[in-house]
Amino acid sequence: MSFIKKKKTVGRRTILRGLLGGAAVGVALPTLEIAMNDSGTAYADGGGFPCRYMTWFWGNGVHREGWTPSAAPAITDMTSPDYEWMPLSMPLMEHAAKMALITGYNVRTSGQIPHESAAAGMLSGSSLLVTDERNIWQQPSIDQLIAAEVGGETLFPSLHVSGTEFTKSISHKGPDASNPSEPSAFKVYQDLFGTSFRAPGEGGIVDPRLALRRSVLDAVGEDARRLQSRLGRADRLRIEQHFTAIREIERRLLRLELDPPNYAACMRPEMPPEMVGLDDNGRPQVGVRNQLMADLTAMAFACDQTRVLTYLLTPPVSDVVFPIDGIDMVIDDGARVLKGHHDLTHNEPDDDMPKVRAIFLYIMDRLADFVRTLDSIPEGDGTLLDNSLVLATTDSSNPRLHSLEDFPIVLFGGAGGRVRMGTHVHSPDANATNVLMTIARAMGLNVASIGLGDGLSRDGVSQLEP
Repeated sequence: MSFIKKKKTVGRRTILRGLLGGAAVGVALPTLEIAMNDSGTAYADGGGFPCRYMTWFWGNGVHREGWTPSAAPAITDMTSPDYEWMPLSMPLMEHAAKMALITGYNVRTSGQIPHESAAAGMLSGSSLLVTDERNIWQQPSIDQLIAAEVGGETLFPSLHVSGTEFTKSISHKGPDASNPSEPSAFKVYQDLFGTSFRAPGEGGIVDPRLALRRSVLDAVGEDARRLQSRLGRADRLRIEQHFTAIREIERRLLRLELDPPNYAACMRPEMPPEMVGLDDNGRPQVGVRNQLMADLTAMAFACDQTRVLTYLLTPPVSDVVFPIDGIDMVIDDGARVLKGHHDLTHNEPDDDMPKVRAIFLYIMDRLADFVRTLDSIPEGDGTLLDNSLVLATTDSSNPRLHSLEDFPIVLFGGAGGRVRMGTHVHSPDANATNVLMTIARAMGLNVASIGLGDGLSRDGVSQLEP
């Protein structure tokens, strides 16, 4: 008779228990190798690292002649030494094995409102509903589709931050339900890693006031429900949105009372400065702000504070003066003046647009910085980036023409192997919403389609789905 010795395991939430002065005490363990599987990629109790999603967005498109090849590339393996990089994608070369470049795809929704329409079409697959008062996103953006599925497992269902001084939203839960971007790294730090933050092993917050606050919220909600029966349709909608906000607060209070997830890479990051001023030439320090947000949000992922992030480097139609020497123009009276990004896309006289190209290369360097930060955090035998899926995109292809064809789309990370990386997919006239379908499937969403009208898609990008 043979006996098989069962492997002894230690759970990821194991707590050392004992008595101190007659009172029970407990100390949570950090992540130990015995709690991991043999390859170190997941916990031995079957729970792997969570998959995160990020939209990384910049305004004002690309200079398409330097981004999209005129024909399908002869070699699509981006890790091959023979792969031909386009000039404007070269800052991303270091991430070749963990990126997918998607070219030839069209945003098929209406382009009625330049820049704004393309952002809505690319991120939701639906056209803007244009009214006299405002332009309304008819469908949720992809980040909010994902947040509705996985956001309830974290303290923050989704985060929305900006790398410049803009609060504009490209994240929408639905009509009249946008999520403004937070431009202050200091404020983001306070929200994520302030007094309520608990590092792994510290336990949840034991505060009797939390239960009282939940009870108060329940009481207010019941009173509001009684009021709702006496209101008209518009007010009932407002009350329902108020209920949603209350439920979100209740859920966060409950999460604060639970033990934080025990991920080895999680730690409290350094506090950023309260303000990041202008450089010596009066220009915003975009690189500094971008790196601060990269460090904070990467650790928010590593600590499982959130699994969904929308990052707005610059919004549609933004006229940021990037900190690049030589980005100026001679005006009629001979004076040289600094010019913003959007202004240059329409008014730079040279058809080759060297200033616009210089700005775009600068933006791609910032994207490379952000991805590098995610890739620097180890998780098991991979990195945080490996367990993430990042969509990088913009609001037009050729910004001078507000084009929706050959739209700039890049993916990074691979969602834990659910999306094929290291490849260039070139499919002329394909529907850009197909990319959203691939993202949704990789993130575990059970959706039959995304989008409306011409933007609707039921198909993913087959070349990216293993």
